[in-house]
Amino acid sequence: MHVVALIGFWLVMIIGIVIIPFGVAGTFIIAGGVLVHSLLTQFQIFSISFIALLFGLAILVELIEALLGAVLAQRFGGSKWGMTGAILGGFTGAMLGTPVTPVIGTLLGGFIGAYIGATVFEYLHKPDFHSEMRVGFGAFLGALGGKVTKVVVAIIMVILVSVKMF
Repeated sequence: MHVVALIGFWLVMIIGIVIIPFGVAGTFIIAGGVLVHSLLTQFQIFSISFIALLFGLAILVELIEALLGAVLAQRFGGSKWGMTGAILGGFTGAMLGTPVTPVIGTLLGGFIGAYIGATVFEYLHKPDFHSEMRVGFGAFLGALGGKVTKVVVAIIMVILVSVKMF
């Protein structure tokens, strides 16, 4: 039974990484898997402070992902309107894309939504076709960068867990 539990634990860790690009908060799944493991083993391997660190990283990377589209929209010449549009568009696109195709729709919806949101909001602020497209592209790159950052942090979390276990 011990081997089956370990295989299940490591499957949760790997799934936590793999599902991130599809719009699921895999970093929280990783931290939650460690918490469940710790509860079942009376915290023999992982301390409460280590689990708090994992949840802290999960929260931090969620914030980074949410704000990166806005920051890059601004870097590409966008106003606060474009930044707001990137955030709202990314969330809205992910929510609208999920029912269409639950995995790919969430991912593409988030990217396309950030682009469209930044472009439309920037247009409402200051109509200029070239500026709007540039700001939208920045928002798209930010959304993409947010996902990549989240995957990297999830891999780091699993490495930290591995170091603690072995």
